[in-house]
Amino acid sequence: MIAEKNYDWTKSRLMFEKACESIAGGADSTMRVMTYQIPLVIERGEGAYVWDVDGNKLIDMNMGYGPLIFGHRHPLVLNAIEEEFHKRGTVLGFAHELSHKTAELIKKSFPSIEKLRFTSSGTESIQTAVRLARHFTKRKAIILFEGHYHGSSDSVFHAYHEPLESLEGRNDKSPRPGTNGMGGAPYNTYVLPWNDLKGFESFLNSVGDTIACVIMEPVMGNSGVIPPIPGFLKGVREATQKHGILLIFDEIISGYRVARGGAQERYGVQSDLTTLSKAMNGGVPCTAIGGRGEILDLLSRQEVFHGGVYSGNPMCLSATYAVQKEYERNHKNIYDHLEKVSNSLANGLIEIFDRLAIPVCVQNVGAMLSLWFKNDEGDKNPTNYREVLKMSNAEKFIQFQHILQDHGVFIHPNHFEPCFLSTAHTQEIIDEVLNIADDSAKIFKSKI
Repeated sequence: MIAEKNYDWTKSRLMFEKACESIAGGADSTMRVMTYQIPLVIERGEGAYVWDVDGNKLIDMNMGYGPLIFGHRHPLVLNAIEEEFHKRGTVLGFAHELSHKTAELIKKSFPSIEKLRFTSSGTESIQTAVRLARHFTKRKAIILFEGHYHGSSDSVFHAYHEPLESLEGRNDKSPRPGTNGMGGAPYNTYVLPWNDLKGFESFLNSVGDTIACVIMEPVMGNSGVIPPIPGFLKGVREATQKHGILLIFDEIISGYRVARGGAQERYGVQSDLTTLSKAMNGGVPCTAIGGRGEILDLLSRQEVFHGGVYSGNPMCLSATYAVQKEYERNHKNIYDHLEKVSNSLANGLIEIFDRLAIPVCVQNVGAMLSLWFKNDEGDKNPTNYREVLKMSNAEKFIQFQHILQDHGVFIHPNHFEPCFLSTAHTQEIIDEVLNIADDSAKIFKSKI
């Protein structure tokens, strides 16, 4: 058993209390201030590590919720931003060559993208995609899936983490609003279970001629990591084409993370529209909406509006361009490494918990990984959101996360949030994580 490190979180706790006087909740995103989190205010990051204001050094398995595919403060990103800062400044309000040069590199990764627009957030990209789909098809309705998150715009923000009893207590496929203040939205929207091809095809046979688009995470990442079952993506693609429906892949998480060309490369299925961010840019606020040229031309002709002061700003595109050039130069080594360390972590965690007879589920797709504590030894690994709810024990996960954090490894305390690995996570660091996880699991078992 490793000795207790006795990490002290006093300064973080005090800073959170002070921040609450001016910042709603103490931080700028709800996921950073969950009530069950150990307070954590970070001072700096480097590679695979972060240091908090109390001086604690932690191995970071969150990587900014996914963007930091090369780790914290990678020189590739920092140097590009510094150079651009001195060359063109922070924002121009005019067209500049970096925009189309970066777009050309992205198109090489995603053959389904003929044209694109850079945006400032995933919410903005998805909202634009929905507007494009509705105008292009001249239809109103859209299909979403349980447990999938596509930003917080009124058109798609449903209660994606709805309780199981609420889901099973009704037969309709209408969504519940994702937050108060939406005035009853989303409208003209259906929500279906994911990875159920027969149910999906049957539903399209009844309402297919009213559906503008189907939106999904092609690798589920907002309810833990769940891959598409064999044949599901291909079946959805064929069904949407049959009914004249646009297929939108939200690859904001999976793009450039499960492969250079995202889930579309990994599974060999292309969408009509794609949204990208996170690992596309290496850690700056830059997103994109891309797809078939005839659809994106609706923006060119101003039949569908899209605008944003910070969209395609040179500071963010400089980093995105540098990251894209690195993918072009070195993608084989990058993704071979990410696959290797992610599989090593997954297999190591499975071995640890199997040896200690603690029922868990570990699933990874490329450099994204989830761990759930099972309610029962016989619970099967999940293929959709409802199965996650039935199988997993959130309270046990929080308890284990606290032990890990107290010994120098940070994973997010919400079991729906995946771990994200980076090229900065060497095999030696993964071995260290597994050693800490082994001893933390022993402590955990002694307490349950």
